[in-house]
Amino acid sequence: MGPLKARVTETDLKVPFFLTGVMMCPKWTTEDGFETQLAVNHLGHFLLTNLLLGMLKRSHPSRVVNLSSIAHVGGKIEFDDLFFDKRPYSPLLSYKQSKLANVLFSRELARRMKGTGVSSYCLHPGVIRTELIRHILVRFPVLKIILSLPCILLMKTPWQGAQTSIYCAVTEGLESKSGCYFSDCAEKDPAPEGKDDEVARRLWEESARLVGLNIRH
Repeated sequence: MGPLKARVTETDLKVPFFLTGVMMCPKWTTEDGFETQLAVNHLGHFLLTNLLLGMLKRSHPSRVVNLSSIAHVGGKIEFDDLFFDKRPYSPLLSYKQSKLANVLFSRELARRMKGTGVSSYCLHPGVIRTELIRHILVRFPVLKIILSLPCILLMKTPWQGAQTSIYCAVTEGLESKSGCYFSDCAEKDPAPEGKDDEVARRLWEESARLVGLNIRH
């Protein structure tokens, strides 16, 4: 992600939210040569979190909240081909990989921050009426017709979709749940692939290499 220099003027940071994401976009590549979904949904959050860890520790108790998705179910971290350079690109598989990366990153961050006063949470916000699905509608126009029907009423509004993020940020006594996965303002069990500590450790190390970090916590 290139040389990153930042002048931090704030001295206190309690709860950074990592909500930025893209979903099932075409195969685009960042200027650093990374496939866009993994870069935006995971690597950017990973890098910024690490750059802020010193401040988060000084501001303890503090929390890191990562937005994942139920789409992490069935995902796989393909260490031999993270950016689809060797296999046909699949927008869905790429998205699932990036959302699984959120779960594993949050879990590994919690392990590394144990005893520091920094807690880590990830969550599925629900299916929300936003422009996140715009790339899906382009690929599958029939979905645009379906989603314009009354079933759209079953989707959450942005306000409703924000509630679990807020829950993870402000609920008292949640420190013992650091590293856990949440949905609908309650702890939920992630998919088995989201509880693989060895893959989580390896993903952390590979992510650090990719973004040029040489930090051990």
